[in-house]
Amino acid sequence: MRITVIQNSAYGRAGLVEKFIASKGWTCRRTLSPKDIVTTDLADVVDDTVVFLGSRRGVYETHVQWIARERALMRRLIDKAVPVLGICFGAQLLATAVGGAVKPMRHRYRGWMENTVASTPMWQGPWLRWHGDFITLPVGIKVLASDNETVQAFEYGNAVGVQFHPEVSNAVLKDWGAYRSAMPDEDQRSLAKALNYADNHAFEIEKRAFSLFDNIFEKISGRSSA
Repeated sequence: MRITVIQNSAYGRAGLVEKFIASKGWTCRRTLSPKDIVTTDLADVVDDTVVFLGSRRGVYETHVQWIARERALMRRLIDKAVPVLGICFGAQLLATAVGGAVKPMRHRYRGWMENTVASTPMWQGPWLRWHGDFITLPVGIKVLASDNETVQAFEYGNAVGVQFHPEVSNAVLKDWGAYRSAMPDEDQRSLAKALNYADNHAFEIEKRAFSLFDNIFEKISGRSSA
């Protein structure tokens, strides 16, 4: 399997999903930034499996050039049935591409949380949530996990979107910490708690994430009927 990763922020590395890809012997062909999305001819991306990572931006900020370009790219990939995994912002891109909507919520999720509704136990978590947007999906799209009526994971054809962050390890959270001075005080405290949990549960976090990625990549490659 050949994979393109789209990394939408300097600190939002692929983390555990990149480690999982390497463990399978697959090729992570390239990592693209928002600048690349604007300036690069992406015609050959349709030959890859594409992983979209998170962003501090919202998909509804279409006045931002690279966001408008990524929304168009996601629609193109879905139209061509390219395997896609969208994480957080990436899930929101997927939701809009399949006819859904995304809007800001009054509150934000920050920390390790379980999904109260899950299609299988692996989707329950706990998973790290770090978002403040609400996804509405068209009728008929399968929801894989939700909490308090907030969609946390869904699938459409050979694409899967997750609002939480299965790619996050303690190392990734430490990267996030380099930018904590730009965060509100409450987010800084939430990040410290999340990192403490990740340090104390690193092995089980990675094991849980690898199991989920196994399931997701089987789904999007068409090898799974689950």
